[in-house]
Amino acid sequence: MRLWLSGLLALLLAGCDNGNRQLAAESLLYCIEGAPLTFNPQLVTSTETLDATAHQLYDRLLDIDPNNQQPVPALAMSWTRSEDSLRYRFTLRPGVTFHHTAWFSPGRPLTAEDVVFTFARLMDEQHPYHGVSGGRYPFFDSIGWRELIREVRALGDSEVEFVLTRPDASFLSNLATDYAVILSAEYAGQLLAAGTPQLLDQQPVGTGPFLLSQYRTDEFIRYHRHPSYWRGSARLNQLVFDITPKSSKRLAKLLTGECDVMAHPGTSQLSVIRRHSDLALSQATGMNVAVLALNTEKPPFNDIRVRKALSLALSREDILHAVYFDIGSLAESLLPPVSWGYHPNLLMPLPDMARARLLLEQAGREQGFDMTLLVPAGARTFNPDGLKTGQLIQRRLAELGIRVRLLSLEEQILRRELIIGDQDAVLTGWSADSPDPDNMLRNLLSCQAIAAGTNASRWCHPLFERQLDQALTEPQLSSRIRHYQLAQELAYQDMALIPLVHSLKLQAHRTQVKGLRLQPYGGVAFHQAYKE
Repeated sequence: MRLWLSGLLALLLAGCDNGNRQLAAESLLYCIEGAPLTFNPQLVTSTETLDATAHQLYDRLLDIDPNNQQPVPALAMSWTRSEDSLRYRFTLRPGVTFHHTAWFSPGRPLTAEDVVFTFARLMDEQHPYHGVSGGRYPFFDSIGWRELIREVRALGDSEVEFVLTRPDASFLSNLATDYAVILSAEYAGQLLAAGTPQLLDQQPVGTGPFLLSQYRTDEFIRYHRHPSYWRGSARLNQLVFDITPKSSKRLAKLLTGECDVMAHPGTSQLSVIRRHSDLALSQATGMNVAVLALNTEKPPFNDIRVRKALSLALSREDILHAVYFDIGSLAESLLPPVSWGYHPNLLMPLPDMARARLLLEQAGREQGFDMTLLVPAGARTFNPDGLKTGQLIQRRLAELGIRVRLLSLEEQILRRELIIGDQDAVLTGWSADSPDPDNMLRNLLSCQAIAAGTNASRWCHPLFERQLDQALTEPQLSSRIRHYQLAQELAYQDMALIPLVHSLKLQAHRTQVKGLRLQPYGGVAFHQAYKE
């Protein structure tokens, strides 16, 4: 039983005196679908983890301006780049304070030592914290961070320098992603001395607008505002993430006022939300894609004719209508039209069962075959209902004699299966947290992303890698676009992934909640939120 939440709800709804009204005005309950896997976003690519941590507990050196899609100052006030584009120097913002929690009292503000610690952990396999919590950093591993960064060093307390092995036009954007959060070296040192380094990722300390107060596993997360936050203290005193897996239950809580904001409303629920005058619906174009990934290392999916046959059998229109309720657009390639690297001349073919059967016959698979399709349990930003999508795919492929077994897995188990790499196929996708095309293309299809578990098709093509790498060395945007378009052409021709749908980002909230902003990139943020 969620006794604490029930008690808080009673206080929020009572409103019988000034004290309770003040508590209600300064507290916000956010209904989310799942629990975070960790309190350090560097360790996972889980949406639930990013939402619960990246913009609540932490900051990054840089942010992305949603209007012009360019990096802007955050913990770093300014930066310079050497003429050869191999050295970047960042000047840190003075007086930035870490959280004061029940488990840590900071003895100093943010310094270059914290930045060096944060990124050295990712790079150096001999670092005392590298292997803590498993030693995997999926985002950074997939973009080849260890091969890119030669050194990170402090030049005094307020200046830090990154030395690169090669020019990289995505470097600044990567420092602005949800994964590039800055940790406390002082806190890490205390934990190491105490013999409990694993607590760094379980009992977090950051510089963000909120600090962790209490976490009851699979029930709720309670945050309190960080009173010395460098951007200005949040107007909310308490922020509670109420973990409610079922979308129907989240909607019920929103309707009754038990929750103020609802994450990932189902597309089938939008008409209900719109009918209630005390509810508001926000939507924004997201940099995302849902895909069907066939394991290209495993028969029969290592045969391009089989991959093309499956793509011809699918009705993406049915998926868009039945799963997304037409809230989104068909994906012709991996990058959506809002991306500056979008390829306008790629078009997925219309369903053609006759052509699909011919390709299977040419591949010697005219009798069909058995396969298992892994689907993520619950909703994702890029796919509101993986199981329903899987069922639609199952029905279409049955017409070709392909017998599809659906296996629904929780995020952590699914990620483990993808790292092992013995799956037949998986419904997956990517929600980019930067506008740079490299963020999506490299994580979905690069050779390094196979070991990280984000390249679920396990497709590795040297020419594709070369296009991505050359795009990073080009100073002109037009040249970068051309390389990314050539990379998309290679993936398209080889059917490395079957793109399905680009979805919209959705969020529902009660009308008295103000200051919410759906970010086009990355997770949710509540620093500016308040209640009237």
